Amino acid sequence: MTEQIRSADLLVKTALSSPDILAGLKQNPEEVLKGLAKGATDSLPRVALQEPDTRTNNAIWLIVVIAFAAVMVGSAYVLGVGVNMKLDAGSTYVTKGETMLTVFTTVVAFLAGLLSPSPVKR
Repeated sequence: MTEQIRSADLLVKTALSSPDILAGLKQNPEEVLKGLAKGATDSLPRVALQEPDTRTNNAIWLIVVIAFAAVMVGSAYVLGVGVNMKLDAGSTYVTKGETMLTVFTTVVAFLAGLLSPSPVKR
């Protein structure tokens, strides 16, 4: 099993492996540590997956929005029709109105959140 490389461990091993680096740490620790940190982070393995391109991002967002819109339409339908339908034997309602109203308002809030401006951007 391969051992995971940690940047701090690599930094310490690199610093202790060379007498020149140890001398540099005594003379100018800030510059030497910055150089060691850059070398340690550059030697770490890179992320395996690339960020998706714009077309893939748009397709993912379209799927998410369509799915939430379908849930909103479905919950509105069930809220409108299912709440008024009674079962004959037990004379209870088919669905609970509170549950469907919660689903409906949650989905509407999610979709409204997509349209609102980001608080990070000004």
